[in-house]
Amino acid sequence: MIEQDYIHHGDTVAFMQTLPDGCADLILADPPYNLNKEFEKHRDFDEWYQWSKTWLTEACRLLSKNGNIFVYAIHHYACYLQCFLYECGLVYRRQIIWNYENGWSRYKNAPSCHYEPILWFARSNNSTYHIIRESYKSTERLKHKITKNGKVWTPNPEGRQAGDVWEFPTLAGKRFAAERTKHPTQKPLALTDRIINHFSNPGDLVYVPFVGSGTECVSAVLNGRRYLGAEMNEDYIAIATGRLQQLRSCELQHRGSLPFGAVASRR
Repeated sequence: MIEQDYIHHGDTVAFMQTLPDGCADLILADPPYNLNKEFEKHRDFDEWYQWSKTWLTEACRLLSKNGNIFVYAIHHYACYLQCFLYECGLVYRRQIIWNYENGWSRYKNAPSCHYEPILWFARSNNSTYHIIRESYKSTERLKHKITKNGKVWTPNPEGRQAGDVWEFPTLAGKRFAAERTKHPTQKPLALTDRIINHFSNPGDLVYVPFVGSGTECVSAVLNGRRYLGAEMNEDYIAIATGRLQQLRSCELQHRGSLPFGAVASRR
């Protein structure tokens, strides 16, 4: 029986090799981008690509029959990851564009970066998906029914169906100081909540190959999912477990009982 609500301190590939086939209902991966930043171990391309294929192969093996895998990519390398996911036999569902207006330019000879691609693949076309609704952009059209080919369209009270361009700001600036940790590439909880809520079911197991700041684990607990993940960096382990412990304390105060998702972290 596999452990749940547990962060393994160690190599994600070695850890995944201990897990059974088809155990993960959702895999949410935010791998190192290999941009030669101080917080990443830089590899040459061949080494990086071989490493990427190794962890992706294991991740695909873990995916359940209705499972989804989301991989945060970077413009430089997204195409390689996408092609290899095809080779793994997974079904391409969509490339999500995470659009953020508070991006920045890393280069003087190129436009500012305002989006990040997220690859969505699945075990099959019948993978778990709950429709995402968002507010209509214009309220004017909501005042009038629209007739087309004899059919009358009326607005959905829950909003329009969302597309594949998702608008969530990064955690830059004072506005997000309360959520932001010292992890350099922390993803917004709101973005993570969307993925976990709409591409998995309550009680499902979410596997996080690179736990980092622990946002995916926190979201799993908040949304009634189980989590399992791995992280090599001790500082990031401390950040993630600290957030989960804080969440546990808040739930204990409000509910007077143990929360769904106790914290476990060990080598």
